[in-house]
Amino acid sequence: MAQSPNGGTTPGEHDYAELRSLLLAPEQTRLEQLQEQVEHIDLNAQNLSRVLPDAIALRGQSDHQLTHVLTPHVSEALGVSVRRQPHMIVDAIAPIMMPAIRQAIANALRSMVQSLNQTIEHSLSLQSVKWRVEALRTGKPFAEIVLLHTLRYRVEQVFLIHTETGLLLAHAAGDSVAVQDQTLVSGMLSAIRSFVQDSFGANPDQVLNTLQVGELTVWIEQGPAAILAAVIRGTPPENLRVHLQDTLDRIHAERPEALARFTGDAATFASVTPLLEECLRTQFESRRRGVAPMTWVLVVVALCATAWWGLSAYQERQRWHTYLTRLAAQPGLVVTRSESEGRGYRLTGLRDPLAADPAALLQDSGIDAHQVDAKWQPYYALDAAFVLKRAGFVLSPPQTVQLSLEGTSLTAGGTAPAEWIRQSRTLARTLPGLDGYDDRRLVSRSFEELSQRLTEASILFEQGSSALASPEQLHTVRRIAEMLRQLDDMARLTDAAVTVSIVGQTDVLGGPNQNRRLSESRARAVLDAIHPAAFHTLTFQTRGLAPTPELHGAPATVAHPQHRRASLDITIQPLPSELPHD
Repeated sequence: MAQSPNGGTTPGEHDYAELRSLLLAPEQTRLEQLQEQVEHIDLNAQNLSRVLPDAIALRGQSDHQLTHVLTPHVSEALGVSVRRQPHMIVDAIAPIMMPAIRQAIANALRSMVQSLNQTIEHSLSLQSVKWRVEALRTGKPFAEIVLLHTLRYRVEQVFLIHTETGLLLAHAAGDSVAVQDQTLVSGMLSAIRSFVQDSFGANPDQVLNTLQVGELTVWIEQGPAAILAAVIRGTPPENLRVHLQDTLDRIHAERPEALARFTGDAATFASVTPLLEECLRTQFESRRRGVAPMTWVLVVVALCATAWWGLSAYQERQRWHTYLTRLAAQPGLVVTRSESEGRGYRLTGLRDPLAADPAALLQDSGIDAHQVDAKWQPYYALDAAFVLKRAGFVLSPPQTVQLSLEGTSLTAGGTAPAEWIRQSRTLARTLPGLDGYDDRRLVSRSFEELSQRLTEASILFEQGSSALASPEQLHTVRRIAEMLRQLDDMARLTDAAVTVSIVGQTDVLGGPNQNRRLSESRARAVLDAIHPAAFHTLTFQTRGLAPTPELHGAPATVAHPQHRRASLDITIQPLPSELPHD
């Protein structure tokens, strides 16, 4: 068969393909679309959300494999969420957990306090020794042994009441207990609980748990579907409340369906009566104990400690009063206020800087320095000893000056430089407690000493000469000038008129007229050498002194060098009789 020019397709095949296209074209197109959709299916969140809830529900109904798979991931996600936002989980569980936590803490504290009180009360008796041995033998805590032997209480009745309806489910009563209408009692308890909760606006988790009726105490324990009420006479221990709660939890665990489906028939709860009877506990204290010997020992120790403390406090007080007496006896110390503050003392006063140190006196008294808070303000004491001692510190006199106190006037005696005399008169005015300052004896004796030293000084001349040229002569002139300067200062301080006469002398050699001129020349030479203009208070005079008549006619060997000299004569007019003082 010959092939067509289009690639070898025969006319019959071409027609068949065209017919197939006309007949199957819609289905072919649909199949291609489905194949493309399957190959390129879009698993986005929107498409997945349409089937995910139903898929999870169907898988959960068939088996628990989905639970096992999701548990680790959900736990991890919950842990991350709690770490990032802890307040969310706190806000979620707080309404449930906080009331239970508060009630558990309150019950634990009450039990601990009561147990501690009982333990302390019976820990100092001989019986306690036996109880400790029993505690070691039985392995129970000592506090529990004490409670078992000392508590006096009796649980007379126990009621099991349905929470929702308030009807009585079961009841147990002890022997020789007058039982009233149980239904009436249970209804009364339910009414009281509802009344308290409605009247005070309490939350559903805040319920009445204790009720006092005369000598009877009613403890009420709350459960999900029932409450347990115990009527108790006396003082029960707190562990009884724990037993009541455990009993109620056991009833809920054993009879959950009966509690949930209760319609008023209490016969189904007859089996819980033995559990209620276990709550009917009784404890008696068989005999009255006397005072334990250890208690007497404790009393004696307390009395001895009190006596020792009282004696110590008395001795401490005596030491304090002795210390205050010593302070009052010390000159320059004035206590203005003293008081005790607890175990310490507070002291205020005045102290002269020259007075004794209060800290040294405190150390000698035996009182702890940390117990005394002392504040001393400075002041000047006017005692004679302090005034005189203070004058010595302020004036700082030289060793040649003696200070004495005559009444309120300070007297200075001895010798001192003129500058110190001038300064002492100014400083004496600043001394407290002085009305005057007398230095007459000091200044007068200084004039006398200086005048005597000047009159004893002399300048020797060569025979027939009035010149001052030798080193010895010039040294003597400088020494005389220094003493004259001191004399000028004293005269200025005392307002005295001082006249200095320079007297020149000659020996017997030569004629009278010649000797007179020579002696006057020697006096003027000394005056010129000491420069009289430098002395503002002193008055200078010169005169020549001729040889005495008995020296005339004497041989030449009688001419002595001391006759050829110039000397000074000091005249003070008038000598100061009283110095100015403050």
